[in-house]
Amino acid sequence: MILTIINYIAWYIFVFISVVWILVFLQNKNKIRDTTVKTYKLPSVTVIIPAYNEEKTIEKTIKSVLSLNYPKELLDVIVVNDCSTDRTKHIAEKFTSKRVVVLNNEKRMGKAYCLNKAIKISKSELIACLDADSIVEKDILTKMIPYFKDESVACVAPALKVWEKKSFLEKIQHAEYILNIFLRKCLEFLDAINVTPGVFSIYRKKVLEEVGGFDEGNLTEDMEIALRIHDAGYKIKNSHTAMSYTMCPKKWSELFKQRIRWYRGSIQNYVKYKHMLLNPKYGNLGVFFLPMNLIAVFSIIILLVTIAWNYTENIVDSIRNLFLVNFDLSFVFSNINLENIVMQLMTTPMLLGLFGLFFGTYILYRAFNISEDDPSESKMGLILYLLFFPFVLMLFWLLAIIYEILNIKKMW
Repeated sequence: MILTIINYIAWYIFVFISVVWILVFLQNKNKIRDTTVKTYKLPSVTVIIPAYNEEKTIEKTIKSVLSLNYPKELLDVIVVNDCSTDRTKHIAEKFTSKRVVVLNNEKRMGKAYCLNKAIKISKSELIACLDADSIVEKDILTKMIPYFKDESVACVAPALKVWEKKSFLEKIQHAEYILNIFLRKCLEFLDAINVTPGVFSIYRKKVLEEVGGFDEGNLTEDMEIALRIHDAGYKIKNSHTAMSYTMCPKKWSELFKQRIRWYRGSIQNYVKYKHMLLNPKYGNLGVFFLPMNLIAVFSIIILLVTIAWNYTENIVDSIRNLFLVNFDLSFVFSNINLENIVMQLMTTPMLLGLFGLFFGTYILYRAFNISEDDPSESKMGLILYLLFFPFVLMLFWLLAIIYEILNIKKMW
């Protein structure tokens, strides 16, 4: 009985959040288009690229930055090699010039340390952070820079897409990343962006210095710095037309490792910034998004448990019934009651699930629309994302919580 009630509540929350995103989008759809730089004094920018064993991609990453449509005298690049054991250092150093500097750590220190190390020597007004397995479009800076006309803006996040999408797993993640473009834009309208992705988010250097740089002991430094920026009273904006591309996990084992780190990092940051929860000082971020996100996580975990429990119970009952009729399938089929099946399909959780699927499909359609991406290129990926992937993410969240409870060693 208790599980049934919780199941109902979980589905209601899922549908409620979907409706909120749709309403936020519809209310602000006239503001959805970005503009590029027209007449504006361009600031200097340093692009920091932390790298560890990225010999396969580092060259493309650096070339994409050097190809940016931006005055070369205002653009610097700092590559921080974090003790790579492959040819990353050698490849990066081929680009060394007046505007491109390569720093080498004496021992492996992690991404946040690399970012802080480069920030200290940068003389630019703005800092762009770019993962070494990523590339950016040529006009990305001219699309993001205008947001900094507002002095209260400390950071601007880009739109993030999957670099290559060949396998079903990559196509599923492509759909997820497209959806996140939509959600991040909606979060901007609510002033509630809680993550500034490592694939070319741009920061005011003076704000980074003011808040103390990146947290070097955090599993998800891009979420931690976003919350710290809000905590300091600054705003975060998003340019959904400024495209950056990243390599996503190609194997399930890689995806598992990535998501466990992301979700454990989220738990870590919720604990660190618990003073924001339900705090009106932080607006929609504190009163709505953070607590609702927390409730949603526990809700989807409960959904996973109840669904798994119900399916297991049904399978056990079916096997027991087969034993009772000596595996006489004709007897089983003759006793199937279509009316009972229809009644089960018409239950509230099932109807809410169908509503959730409808709203999710609509949001995904809108996401592809605003990101100007063609959904026909990965139809099967979209179907698998909508019907299958949410349950995978539920499982990853459940495992991340178990890992935290058991205090299993955190791995980058």
